[in-house]
Amino acid sequence: MPRTFFIMILLLLSALFLSGCNKNNFVKVTGKVTVDGVPVQTGSVAFVPVDGQTPVEGAEIKDGVYEAKVPPGEKIVRIRGMKLETGEVYDAVSKTKYPTENAIRVTPEKYEAEKSPLKVTITRNGELHDFDIPSKEK
Repeated sequence: MPRTFFIMILLLLSALFLSGCNKNNFVKVTGKVTVDGVPVQTGSVAFVPVDGQTPVEGAEIKDGVYEAKVPPGEKIVRIRGMKLETGEVYDAVSKTKYPTENAIRVTPEKYEAEKSPLKVTITRNGELHDFDIPSKEK
């Protein structure tokens, strides 16, 4: 009987410990990403913990909007914004034109670097963080 009781206590403590490591402790963060006021067509946003104690979390940017689940705390925000340009490629052998799509970066590199100047503090569920990035240094 004592051994069964000990195993049950151990399993309960393990469950409590592991419940603190899941995404239930994360909060929903949403927002808009623009460059010079224009919505970013596609890209990514990453929330990097300043203290290094929680995982890096992020989300896809689609038509200027993102939604992420992020652990609370102070974060450095890294953003990579892209626009898609369509075109055509001509194949001389088959004499056929094929559509193409190229991704062109619209955000300056410093916003996706380790030392991005963007910072936020995440504290509660449902936070809204919008980012309007200048296309050029002022």
